[in-house]
Amino acid sequence: MKDLIKEYSLILLGSVILSIAIAAFLLPSQIGSGGVTGIAMVINNIFGIKVGLLTIILNIPLFIFGYKLIGRKFAVRSGFVVVLSSLLIDYFNSIFHFKPIDDILLSSIFCGVLFGVSVYLIFMSYASTGGLDILAKIINSKFKNLQLSNILLVQDFIVYSLIAYVFGPRSVMYALIASFIRTKTIDAIQEGIASSRQCIIICQNSTEMISVINTQLVRGVTVLDAVGGYSNDKKKLIYVVIQRTQLNALRAIVKEIEPNAFVAVSPVNDILGNYRQLLTMQ
Repeated sequence: MKDLIKEYSLILLGSVILSIAIAAFLLPSQIGSGGVTGIAMVINNIFGIKVGLLTIILNIPLFIFGYKLIGRKFAVRSGFVVVLSSLLIDYFNSIFHFKPIDDILLSSIFCGVLFGVSVYLIFMSYASTGGLDILAKIINSKFKNLQLSNILLVQDFIVYSLIAYVFGPRSVMYALIASFIRTKTIDAIQEGIASSRQCIIICQNSTEMISVINTQLVRGVTVLDAVGGYSNDKKKLIYVVIQRTQLNALRAIVKEIEPNAFVAVSPVNDILGNYRQLLTMQ
């Protein structure tokens, strides 16, 4: 229940940030967007139907036909994101009546940053923003010879062509800037908050150290015999991989058990095998 509350809190926060990015920056400045949001913007410009309402309507058939492909848990959470963020988009627009910022480039940058933060929070909670990614999976399941990446590329090309036709090529250019910023924001968060660290601890009181790391950090360790090159004292080398958010806890453990232990910490680019990413809130 605790994990469930934490995950849905992240979904709620991500949905709010996503809706603010669209309502405050994307729509007023007419910055293009791929996927369902871009299609909704085009239809809104032509017929005047609210973007949030259109987003829900366009996503309904995608979830119906793609339900089996994405799974019940993922579908329910993604549907919650779509409905909540879409309703908030229309609500924010009706209440605040956002006006475009004079500097569209600045709007694109802020839009990309907010998109990146919101998407990361939502993905971290095992959900998605729905949209044409589901359609790509449906097409891929029917036509196995078509690569998923190529399907996504064609979809983006079609949507951006519509955006360019309705809003002009400049809208697509700013959309690409926002998309680039979004990707870099996600990468920065991934590397900065949820990235892993490999730690080498050389100590004498290894038994208690290993026990506390196993129980408090919920991490397995690898232990090797070591000999001090200067003192010739026999020691233990403990190797453990933790998440960056656990680093302060590890420092406190080492300081309490053996303050003179040698500790080396370095970043890890990738991990294969039995390693569990912990869901953390910062």
